Amino acid sequence: MPSGSDAGKWFQKLYVDSPEDFSLRPYDLEQWDVMFFLTGICEMLLVDERAGMPRRVMRFIIPGDSRPGPDNAAVVIPSGVAHALRNTGNEDLIMVYGTSTTFNPAWEGRIESGVEKAPLPVDWQRYLGNSVQ
Repeated sequence: MPSGSDAGKWFQKLYVDSPEDFSLRPYDLEQWDVMFFLTGICEMLLVDERAGMPRRVMRFIIPGDSRPGPDNAAVVIPSGVAHALRNTGNEDLIMVYGTSTTFNPAWEGRIESGVEKAPLPVDWQRYLGNSVQ
């Protein structure tokens, strides 16, 4: 909510007067995500970027439900928590994914940094002459 705004008037504008103007709504501060993995092994990275909270980084492995065990989990990610995931196994990573808002990829704040690539360790790259990454 913009500083100095009346909460009632602001929410009236967002959800009653202009419900289709999603540019007014802070998508990254509004949407919660939930993920559950059916197959594969997920490496997940979470970074708490919420205002007023200490910045924390969590990295963990979640096996899919096809690998029953104590580490199977659903993950609920509140708004303001950056997240990345990748498949670390040799089978497809299939997940059930839900959001608390209507999903629109154009609103996503994606960081495309090659996190999905999983390059070889530096020693192996050096040994192979950087021909394979």
